[in-house]
Amino acid sequence: MKRLILAVVVVLAAAVAAAPFVTGHVMERTLAEVEHFPGTREALSLEVSDYQRGYLESYAESELLLQLPEQEPLPITLTHRIDQLPGLDGRYATVHTRWEPQDPVLRGKLAEVFGEDADFTLTTALYPTGGTHSTGRVPMIDRDGVDFSGADLRLETSADGGFDYRIESDRLAVDDQAEGVEAGTRMSSEGLRLAASGQVADDGFVWNSEGRIDIGQMEIVEPNGTGSIEDLTIGFDSSREGELFRFAVDYRVGRAHLEGESFRDARMRLAVDRLDAEAVRAIAERSEELQKLAARGADVEQAVGQVMREELPALLSQGPRIAIEPLAATTAEGDTEMTLSLELPSGVVDGEPNPMMWMALLSAVVVEGSLEMPLALLEKQAAAQGQSGQVEEQLAPLVAQGWIAIEDEVVKTTVDFRQGNLKLNGTSANQLLNMAFGG
Repeated sequence: MKRLILAVVVVLAAAVAAAPFVTGHVMERTLAEVEHFPGTREALSLEVSDYQRGYLESYAESELLLQLPEQEPLPITLTHRIDQLPGLDGRYATVHTRWEPQDPVLRGKLAEVFGEDADFTLTTALYPTGGTHSTGRVPMIDRDGVDFSGADLRLETSADGGFDYRIESDRLAVDDQAEGVEAGTRMSSEGLRLAASGQVADDGFVWNSEGRIDIGQMEIVEPNGTGSIEDLTIGFDSSREGELFRFAVDYRVGRAHLEGESFRDARMRLAVDRLDAEAVRAIAERSEELQKLAARGADVEQAVGQVMREELPALLSQGPRIAIEPLAATTAEGDTEMTLSLELPSGVVDGEPNPMMWMALLSAVVVEGSLEMPLALLEKQAAAQGQSGQVEEQLAPLVAQGWIAIEDEVVKTTVDFRQGNLKLNGTSANQLLNMAFGG
């Protein structure tokens, strides 16, 4: 039994001793295989230029290539210190990535903005499952005209292509003491939260994703006015099922005061469903190629239009639907809400775009919508244009036709257009179409 215990201890000791050595080899191969960062397509890529393997620690140098639209790739040199000791949380290595520009001019500018002791380091834990967990912090800024609390970063990836990126910052304020800011102008925001997650598919595209930007409070002061927003949220989500791709954007505002007007509980959701996924892919890939040409000085404006014309029939082939559900807000006059959707049956758009196709498209499209708006809000808008007291008089012919209704001081109507026929508030309004098209 003692010999067995001794043998186990020896094996465990050998395994522990060998772990850093094995990790060094694994890390060298892992860094060499890194190409594009999950969820960024080709916007961020990494190329390892040097690797020095050690027992407990290894060191590497790489070049991060940032590809901005219509610009040459921007190279950023990074250094990596790899701690090859396993951690209690299951990690097999920890990578400390540091950005310290070699260019003295750039280094001086960064020191001027962030201070001499600013540290740009990202710490990444690597796990045997292929997952990573990274944390870092953008340094604070405290200089003339700029007050930035700094930002915390958290990045997670998984072996199957999943990613989850988060950035959080408490405060950013800029005033006219900062370079390039107009006199009498200042801006401040508090409680910034940015999150994005998704799944990179085998083809390199992020079809399934969601993201969100939260701003607790924002205030903008300009010489000609002020504006403030509380609880602003911008959300995004997308998904692919078979050959269909969809995405949606959500906007929400808790309370706002803009250009002398106040409102609260505002929201808008724009959703696009049933786009042909392969057409979306083709447009994205061709657009990326055109951006590379534009970065080299080529004029691609006409080529971009040609891409859209060529791919439009395929893009619309699945019968897409575009909807605003809803656009709503509450003002001092009451609640306003609007919905609108446009739906195109599949198979209507086929071949090269031509006038007959557009006529067929117009006849086949289905439009549905509704509107509820306080009469007092319409009167307020009319008064601002010097037409006070004329709203009900202007609406009277529409009420007489049955195209709108005024109930409890609220203007209401619905829209239904299909098979070339228009109904407003449930009443035929084809004569409006005839007037619009000269019939």
